[in-house]
Amino acid sequence: MPMYLKRDAIRFFEASVSAISMAVTALGMPRRYEFREKAAENAISIGLVGVAAELAMSAVIVQAQGEDALRFPTGFYKTGSHIVADFKKLVESQVPKMMFLTQGIKEPSLQIANILEMTSKLKLIIKLRAGGLHAGCGPSMDVSIACVNDVIAFIRLLGASSRIKSYIETLPKPITITKSYDLIIDELIQKVMRSNTTSEKVSSLASIYLVIPELPDDEPEWFPVFERALITPRENDISFLLDTLKKSRYGSLIKVSKGKESIPVTVQKGNINSLPIEPQYLKKSFRDIKDRLYADIGTANGRLDQKQFDAPPIESVYEMFAFPYHVIGITDNEEEQLSAADTWPLIAASLSYTGTLGPYWYFIRKTSDLGQLESYITRAAKYAGKTLKNGIKEFKPYIEKFRKGLPFSKNDKEISELLTEYERSSEKKKRLIGLAEKYSGKEKQLCEEMRDDFTKFLNEEIHVGDLLIKVVEKSYNFQTEESRKYWARILCECATELEDSRGLYAVISDSELSPAYTAARKAFRMIDFINYGPKLE
Repeated sequence: MPMYLKRDAIRFFEASVSAISMAVTALGMPRRYEFREKAAENAISIGLVGVAAELAMSAVIVQAQGEDALRFPTGFYKTGSHIVADFKKLVESQVPKMMFLTQGIKEPSLQIANILEMTSKLKLIIKLRAGGLHAGCGPSMDVSIACVNDVIAFIRLLGASSRIKSYIETLPKPITITKSYDLIIDELIQKVMRSNTTSEKVSSLASIYLVIPELPDDEPEWFPVFERALITPRENDISFLLDTLKKSRYGSLIKVSKGKESIPVTVQKGNINSLPIEPQYLKKSFRDIKDRLYADIGTANGRLDQKQFDAPPIESVYEMFAFPYHVIGITDNEEEQLSAADTWPLIAASLSYTGTLGPYWYFIRKTSDLGQLESYITRAAKYAGKTLKNGIKEFKPYIEKFRKGLPFSKNDKEISELLTEYERSSEKKKRLIGLAEKYSGKEKQLCEEMRDDFTKFLNEEIHVGDLLIKVVEKSYNFQTEESRKYWARILCECATELEDSRGLYAVISDSELSPAYTAARKAFRMIDFINYGPKLE
């Protein structure tokens, strides 16, 4: 069977299907004995349900960004909440690389909307997973079944893509619920009102949010309270969540006893009880890169004030793309944005390069004010003469549509060429071993170590960038220097991932590998577009 996804992504999808299948089995097994603590009865089942949801989302993240995206810079794996947030952000971005999610689907925009709609519910399930796996506490059988069915529906929704479908074929069918959702909700509400302890009330209330067909609007308002209630439950949080449900589109289902008065509550942003965000520590210092960047930015802005155009060298752009802002410590995290004054010099440098334009979509997405960015580029073009002529022709219509959130056509000349280049490079990867065998016994023959690394690469154990760095460092024994240059170029033509960027930068920085420069520059431009480019129709 042809490979439609990365091996790592396939592993996550198959693990997800396995986890939800085990949850279905666990719920269907006859009870051998009566639990002394009723809350423990479905703890493991709901834990598996949450695991299945997280693994499915992780599969999508891995396919788009690699397995490193599941870890903090410290090397520790991200929490379930972080995975949900990253998944939602990635799906919302609709960068070109995410097209695998809607492959073969007639209405891609509707598919994306449906996925995002389900994400909030999955966020709650993953929170409940923690209670099952860490506290040995699970919801009722009815609620557990509802959660199972939600996750099955989510995985099946992802599997509508022709790229994913074949890997979820063993997904179990939803479990038939004998009770209506209205009845389940009514029973849970009664349980909330009858409960004597705050923890019991929170457990029942959490179950209501899991069972209602659609969550209340304005998630940011109630979700922090929901999250806090699961950890440090308070009466005012319970009152607030009940009130939120009564005001939702399913308020008619929430039959709170008349004699029970809600406690007034104010939800404040920045509450001391909010969950802390894990700090992200950097392992290395990149002081030299930072100093060069600050100097380039300062020079470009100073010259612009003097009505002169003095953009950084294109090599600085490649360096910053290979070592992003959060890696070298200019920003505290990957999500933090910069002002237009900080980003326009690098974008202008990319647009003004006379050969293959450099990467610029990454820097656009890192800019907080796109209107101001456009103004800076327009001013720069005024003083740049013919330098920015071609680049500005591409940039102006793109930035205008991007600001308005409009999708781009795949038939646009530049976009079509970049997508074709991506597919072509992906195909070249598959033929590397065959190409190596072609040169067996000839001048361009590979040494044993490089052949071994080719096998590791095809097994997705290492990246093209890792191979390129070894070529630059002369870790491989080539029969001639021309052979080294040849394989450097071939590998650059196979580079498609963000992880390859540092290897490409190493090639660009090596004066002896100039025959590979064009391929490296094309790879930079394509990788930038695929990973950070605009939404496509």
